[in-house]
Amino acid sequence: MKQMPLNRKEEKDLKLRFNLKQVCEEDKLTQIMLVITINKRRIRIYTKLRVEPKFWNHETYRCSQTGRLNLRERLRLKHINEQIDNLAMSLYEIDEKLAIRGEYLSASIVRQVVNESQKKEELLQNPLICLRGLIEEYEKSVNRKGRRGIESTKATYLTALGRLEDYNRQRKVPIGSFDDFNKRFFADFTNYLYGYKYGKNEKRYTQNTIINTLKVIKNLLHRAYDNEMTTNNYFLKVQTTLPSNSSEQVYLQEKEILKLSLVKTENDQEREVRDAFVIACYTALRISDVRQLNKATIRKGVISLYQNKTKELVEIPILKEIAPLIAHYQQIGFPVIDKMKANKIIKVLAARCGINEMITRKELRGGETTIVAVPKYELISFHTARRSCVTNLYKRGYPINYVMSLSGHRSFQAFQRYMRASSKELMSDFVHLLRKEKAILP
Repeated sequence: MKQMPLNRKEEKDLKLRFNLKQVCEEDKLTQIMLVITINKRRIRIYTKLRVEPKFWNHETYRCSQTGRLNLRERLRLKHINEQIDNLAMSLYEIDEKLAIRGEYLSASIVRQVVNESQKKEELLQNPLICLRGLIEEYEKSVNRKGRRGIESTKATYLTALGRLEDYNRQRKVPIGSFDDFNKRFFADFTNYLYGYKYGKNEKRYTQNTIINTLKVIKNLLHRAYDNEMTTNNYFLKVQTTLPSNSSEQVYLQEKEILKLSLVKTENDQEREVRDAFVIACYTALRISDVRQLNKATIRKGVISLYQNKTKELVEIPILKEIAPLIAHYQQIGFPVIDKMKANKIIKVLAARCGINEMITRKELRGGETTIVAVPKYELISFHTARRSCVTNLYKRGYPINYVMSLSGHRSFQAFQRYMRASSKELMSDFVHLLRKEKAILP
């Protein structure tokens, strides 16, 4: 009678362990090897996992997390142990599946499992994938100051990451780890942004766009650092300060705001955008806050709401210029407008009412500075309303600290960036105020 093959379940459990490639240099990273015996043949396979011998426990075949270790070291060693455990579990599971079929584990199958584990880990540790994951969780997470993210900032993150991903696709060697975000990377990425062309007319990014993109990437890397994804903090050394004369933005004078408030609209959407813009011109509200006016408390001539960006409570007096609008929308509900559509519509309305003064300014594209003249309406966005409010209230002669409390600025430096009145305008208003108070001769 033919002898039946040995039942795999009657065999001894699979034996495997992990050793180090070298143990002499205690502080030098060395690779961890998987050692497994198959059919009385010992096989050693490099796992690509690395650790210093001083952190290795030769009895448990795992990293030792005891002793005086800082948080980053403990987390790193814990992660290595988790990878070892996952690899061992995968091998045990494969071995059990083979045992059911009466088959044996082979060296080629072991190498395949190890390679798949390495690829999975590389994918999980891909810095661009990690950064995208941080962005997706942005609105649910809490930052260093204990605040949750907002939708508009998430969109800004995604735009900057998209530019980084485009850059990465054209690199000869793709970004493989957070350590690649070094001095060479920031220099190369900046050059890429300056040379990038887009659209039918092959436009180049302005210096403002490039600086803001670098700022956002730095912010994302800071988030990765705070989330213990990396110990690389080179991004802190990168300077992203825009020269004061490189960002020439406009504001609307009160007579221009009046013209805009009276402009004829062709549909409900234009009317709602116009009214929301005028409200912002006299409240200094960001568009994200204009969108949540239905949640605000409005009584006794004051709007009280928590700012979407700072999460702080502001109380804004309702000036007479917008009191009828506020009363009207309190009855029917404030419109919730789309930011991108609103910024396009407000340009159309500004052009329609004749806010077309030619503005001459410096423009830096692709590393080249040119002088361009554009009609003022092309430079108007919803943020112009906030800038206009701050500037016009200051020109009226209200104390700076009052205007800052309304706009929510915490520092005079930040407040100054919103001041767009020329020195000639300010001096003229100052002289008018002095004459009104009879402080100087008429």
